[in-house]
Amino acid sequence: MKILAILCCGLSLVSGLAAESNADQVKTEQAVDYTFVPTAVNIDINTRSYTFETKPRLAEVLAPIALEQDWYWPGSKLYRLDNPDGQVSAPEQLRSTVLQQLHAFSMSAEPAVQIELMALRYQVASWTLATRVLIPINYDLARAQAAFNPRFDAGAYKLQLVERPEQVHFWGAVTQRVTIPHGGATAIADYMAAIERSAAADGSTVYVIQPDGTVTKAGVASWNRQHIEAMPGAEVFIPFATEWFGVDIDSLNQNLLALALYRVAQ
Repeated sequence: MKILAILCCGLSLVSGLAAESNADQVKTEQAVDYTFVPTAVNIDINTRSYTFETKPRLAEVLAPIALEQDWYWPGSKLYRLDNPDGQVSAPEQLRSTVLQQLHAFSMSAEPAVQIELMALRYQVASWTLATRVLIPINYDLARAQAAFNPRFDAGAYKLQLVERPEQVHFWGAVTQRVTIPHGGATAIADYMAAIERSAAADGSTVYVIQPDGTVTKAGVASWNRQHIEAMPGAEVFIPFATEWFGVDIDSLNQNLLALALYRVAQ
């Protein structure tokens, strides 16, 4: 009987250890973090939303809407809306820097220029920003050449398609943002007479942000005039002059120029 009792206790102990071992194994398995990697691509194209369960190529994304209108492909813009890293986005970090710079320079500026800097600060603060994906967007090219038909990574995007615009926009060191009708074969310098520039503006140089994201520096004074044209819908940034603020203003000019590429047109 004693031997039987000992055997029973031994079996109970083994069973208990086995149960604890299984429980520990379950706990260990439950503790493993299996990170889910999304594969869907969500794209807002103008006023419509599309979801692709697998990663599409550009031609597939454009197909549902490409032939509905005569789109101005150079003016198409693609933005990444989500932030895979989960950190503060690069556009917002840059905006924060620009707002601080505009405030700092306004504190040492003359009253009229101070008003202009603060007005520009208000504009920048109101911009909708997103990461610009700088790729050529053209349905015919995407169908014809693999190099112009990239595959999308998983995530959320905004694609803006527009008809051919008829204006050129001027901003930066100006008394107010100005929109002027686009002129065919017109050099940037020829628009400048219609622009009321700030007293603190650089009088010899501007930067042309073409709709496709290309940025070109253009001379507009009599001594450095260049025949550089703006495409329909281009943005022309007029920088602030170093004569007013010193070389430190160059950092603000370049940051404003970079931030403009992140701006989502409304």
